[in-house]
Amino acid sequence: MNAAIVDDTVEDIELLSGYLSRYGQEHKVHMYVEKFTDAEAFLEAARVTAYQLAFLDIYMERMTGIQLAKRLQKKDPRCQIIFTTVSEEYATMAFRLHVLDYLVKPFGYEQLKDALDHYGASGARLAHYIELKEGRERTRVLVADIIYTDYSNHYIQIHTGSCVIRTHMSFNDFYPMLSAYPNFLWCYRNCLVNMDYIESYADRDFILKNGECLPITAARKREILQTYGDYIFDSHARQRRGSVG
Repeated sequence: MNAAIVDDTVEDIELLSGYLSRYGQEHKVHMYVEKFTDAEAFLEAARVTAYQLAFLDIYMERMTGIQLAKRLQKKDPRCQIIFTTVSEEYATMAFRLHVLDYLVKPFGYEQLKDALDHYGASGARLAHYIELKEGRERTRVLVADIIYTDYSNHYIQIHTGSCVIRTHMSFNDFYPMLSAYPNFLWCYRNCLVNMDYIESYADRDFILKNGECLPITAARKREILQTYGDYIFDSHARQRRGSVG
């Protein structure tokens, strides 16, 4: 996830950046954070970089955070905004802009955590990752990049669009790493498929968007297809809510 901090106080930028780093480590979220002390410099960067989340100070000398938010929303209405400021004075005006949150300085880590949890609950997807040992190296894999995983000869194989990552561990040890994410479905013995990559299904198989086929366990076929159908329905409902908003 690309995030930006726009604040003309360097100390406040570094404090918030530290909170974001802590949140990323605790929640296994990949977050690339850019820091700006000038609003115009941020708007220029936003011409070439799509930011999913922007933290804007309101009291800045050359341009207020309110003015910056209005310009940002015209440029990229998909970017979520969290205001960070020393006063509640602009809270009503801020929420008229439909911003995600409004944090009053000095705020602590728990307040920042609540705001990011709100961001995740709003339908936006945080860039979660899992960390594995591949050979002697530790490897991070973005959850959204995983197409499916299977198990062979004591190795978990993680299939992405660019490579296959192999890690020596049991399926029972690996399964909890992905079971918390609703887009993963246990479709047959020791195999998890990311339902975002399913194109369709036939009598006995899921057909993936890359053309591969994964078998569906016959004994659990009805349950598996029901779970897949519910996920697709919920995904479409979230998309409709997002387009209305």
